[in-house]
Amino acid sequence: MKGLTLLLVMLMIWYFAGMFHQVGLMILAVCFLLFPLAMFILLFYQKKRLNITLEKPKIIAFKKIEKEIGIRADNDSRLPVNRYRVKMRLRYTTDKNILRKKLGGCAGQRSMNEENLSFFYVQAPYCGVIDLQLTRWILYDPLSIFSVSHKLTETGQILVFPVEKSMHIELPADGRYDNLPVSETHSNKPGDDHSEVRLIREYRPGDLSRHIHQNYSARTDTLWVKEFSKENDHIIDLLLDTSPKDPGTDGWDAFYEIIFSLLLSLLKKDIYSNVHWYDAEKNSLVTFQVSNDTDAAETLARLYLTDTHCTTESLYHHLPAQQEGLMILNTDLEWYFAGQPIYHFHKEIVEEELSTLVFRL
Repeated sequence: MKGLTLLLVMLMIWYFAGMFHQVGLMILAVCFLLFPLAMFILLFYQKKRLNITLEKPKIIAFKKIEKEIGIRADNDSRLPVNRYRVKMRLRYTTDKNILRKKLGGCAGQRSMNEENLSFFYVQAPYCGVIDLQLTRWILYDPLSIFSVSHKLTETGQILVFPVEKSMHIELPADGRYDNLPVSETHSNKPGDDHSEVRLIREYRPGDLSRHIHQNYSARTDTLWVKEFSKENDHIIDLLLDTSPKDPGTDGWDAFYEIIFSLLLSLLKKDIYSNVHWYDAEKNSLVTFQVSNDTDAAETLARLYLTDTHCTTESLYHHLPAQQEGLMILNTDLEWYFAGQPIYHFHKEIVEEELSTLVFRL
């Protein structure tokens, strides 16, 4: 519409300039002719100097909670980009349906040292991984008369985690879980004052000075602190059986909801978990120990990014002969402990089941 209006104005000026032989109108007509040409050339100048990327390649979001995601526009030219539009695709790794989005923005010139960020919002309905791909950006001139486009291959991932829910778990009176020593794990938080040294790490602001490891700090000329952890010998082995058929996006969502709630609920009872699942790439079981809330989230993230496709035979072939006290959760949402069924969840109402039912192991 703007282009058509400009064309009509140009024709009118040319007409009146020819009719009345006015020099001023002739000069104006030439300027109107050169202006679109200048806008067109400017587009190709800016096209070579504009780069569109994701602010972060990996994004953490929570199920059904709106998440802000940034798109960065690096403008290396000396002129501001008045308007651009980015096209993108979002798709769960467990689903074939693609959501298409468009995002508009602008970018200041290089000399202004501006952080040119535009944002869009995602509210993920399921837990899991969303593949995010920027497919194309379109650049417009200041009057939006002309446009040029450029294909993009920028990709990222949105890791969607469940919102924490409390499960009511009643443990067996005979204590049917393994009494094994807890291995040392890494932490990013300042250490607390407990009885057992967990590891040593570099000093961070907020660490207590009495926890500084004097000898090691003196040898390395760097401040190191001792990190402590509570003693806990109670561990449950949790096997994630992914051998049943693919449950679909909503089935995987329920599977992840149960895992996360179960791990956090066991931690509240001072029970750690050794979580095992099949890694198709390594053709073996992988194990991750959960001894705090961060470990629980990290376990879920690793599970998201692992190809767990397997058969029942290949999964159980890698299990040790001794399986007493083993807890199993499969993608049919059947939960077992020590060979006995505990509960069969239903994906349509799994959140309600986790919050309201009492589970007796």
